[in-house]
Amino acid sequence: MYSPRNNNSYGGASMLGGSRYHYEPLGYASSPAQASSLISKVMGLLAFSFIFASIGTFFGISIGLSFTASWMMALGGMVVLFALNFLIEKPGINLILLYLFTFLEGMSLAPLIGYLLGGEVGRTILTQAFLTTAITSLGLGAYAWTTKRDFSRLGDYLFFGVILLIVAGLVQFFFRAPLFVLIVSVVGIVIFSGYVLYYVQQAKYMADTTPNAIGLTASLFITVLNLFLYILQLLMLLTGNDRD
Repeated sequence: MYSPRNNNSYGGASMLGGSRYHYEPLGYASSPAQASSLISKVMGLLAFSFIFASIGTFFGISIGLSFTASWMMALGGMVVLFALNFLIEKPGINLILLYLFTFLEGMSLAPLIGYLLGGEVGRTILTQAFLTTAITSLGLGAYAWTTKRDFSRLGDYLFFGVILLIVAGLVQFFFRAPLFVLIVSVVGIVIFSGYVLYYVQQAKYMADTTPNAIGLTASLFITVLNLFLYILQLLMLLTGNDRD
């Protein structure tokens, strides 16, 4: 029987971190309205990114994408994300690469989502994970945008946290004790919640340019997707739906 735990539960290229594009900072003469304009663009791009990811997921389900093929899609997403980092300032091409990346990421999740959609409990878990992720992301984003607290120092700590998660993910293939999975899930949720705070606040200090918007969108897409996957993994464990 298909095991969701053997799926690419960490979003393929997602675990490698966000876009490595060097953002253009907001100039001293720029107004806060420019930052608001940038985040508005990002929200629009992010909405379309998740639409393309959803299309990719359901396309993968419709063709019966296998576990092996899903890893190939994840690897393809990594390649596209790498290309986006170099071509992010090319109009048109940057958007194509962004949406191709999100589409492939969605396809890489097809076996897991297809498995869960096959039963009533699985569909309930998916709904709960989606709603929890949406509420958490919006709440953290609003807080990061309005608070005077400085989250800029979180970046380095969060990056090392992601490295630990990658190592833990590899260990999880061989050591599947429920307590270990529980700890990894909770730590993953904390780390990617931190990334939501970090990226949203960073947007306040970025220039309102299309490359900035696309780079930030890629980073937030990766962050929110991984937050969803760790919440999903936690719910699957708590409901006993994380068995081989």
